[in-house]
Amino acid sequence: MRLTKTINHEKSRWRVSTRLNGKRTQRFFTTRKQAREWMRSVQANASVEDFWRFRSPEEKSQIVELFNEAEAKAVRLKDLQSALVKYQKFDPIRLDDAVKNYFCVISKRSFRPSSAKQTRINLNQLSEEFADRDCRSITSSDLEQWFGKRNWKRSTVDGVIAKIGPFFTWCVREAIILENPCTKVVKPLNFDDGPPAIFTVEDTARLLQVAQCIDPPIAKYLAIGLFAGIRPNEIIRLDNSDINGRYIEVKGTSAKTRKRRIVSVLPNLQNWLRIAESLPKKNLRRRREIVITQANVDWAHDIMRHSFASYHLAYHQSADKTALEMGHRDTQMLFKHYRSVVTKDEAAKFWKIEPAELA
Repeated sequence: MRLTKTINHEKSRWRVSTRLNGKRTQRFFTTRKQAREWMRSVQANASVEDFWRFRSPEEKSQIVELFNEAEAKAVRLKDLQSALVKYQKFDPIRLDDAVKNYFCVISKRSFRPSSAKQTRINLNQLSEEFADRDCRSITSSDLEQWFGKRNWKRSTVDGVIAKIGPFFTWCVREAIILENPCTKVVKPLNFDDGPPAIFTVEDTARLLQVAQCIDPPIAKYLAIGLFAGIRPNEIIRLDNSDINGRYIEVKGTSAKTRKRRIVSVLPNLQNWLRIAESLPKKNLRRRREIVITQANVDWAHDIMRHSFASYHLAYHQSADKTALEMGHRDTQMLFKHYRSVVTKDEAAKFWKIEPAELA
């Protein structure tokens, strides 16, 4: 490509001589600036054509896929380029080292002890699996294979992702990785194993009667779980000031979701709340197991809350009301995870279960 000054049609012009598509070509311009701009555009096009011509079909497919994804998310390719440049400025970091740094970060946050403990357990498991791997090399497929190797069910996978997901989000924020691999994990199918386990009316009455006889504070604890649907970990955080004859206040600091809610105290629960001055503060699990064993009932995960949801819905015939009492945003969670079908007659008997001396 050559630029020369010449006379064309008795006028001074700038001529560019080059080859386009294999043919000799000349272009004339009034100013040198115009000529140079055209030369740069031709060179840029040639560079693009050469680049694209020497790409493999797989590389072309990846480029098109990236462009389409960026366009769908209204992200400019220049922004992706800036992120990549920023990303490349940092040295690779081993996953176990990143986890240690993250532990220092979360130690300063207001996690509940149980949540912090579970987070550490799951991240230590992650470190054991991928200890010497560069954080940037961990993919969604790697996580899926890890879950599969441990034979975790869908509910366990959901719980683990809830704990390790924020770690990878932190890695993105710190420019250690570009993308959180948890966001594209394909989770195991959630097979429906039938309705959730609940207590029968007879089992509920027997459980509470045994508890009332041998450990009244445990009976109060069980009654709140069964007749108010409050989660076990929320019950143990309640103070006497949170409980009165009309409602139980679950403060944001006590609630699983960190959101305050008010739960109505129904008539039979009012009487159960009077059988002990306070809730059990020590040896809760051991004392509860003693009552369960003597009452000869089968205990299952979340059985008190499942029982409350099922009997409350059957008795009041209002999914919105039941969901509100349980602190759910809508009724979807109720029907998906909590509700077991019982008759209205059974529900009426459930809500009439009273302490022995007040029956």
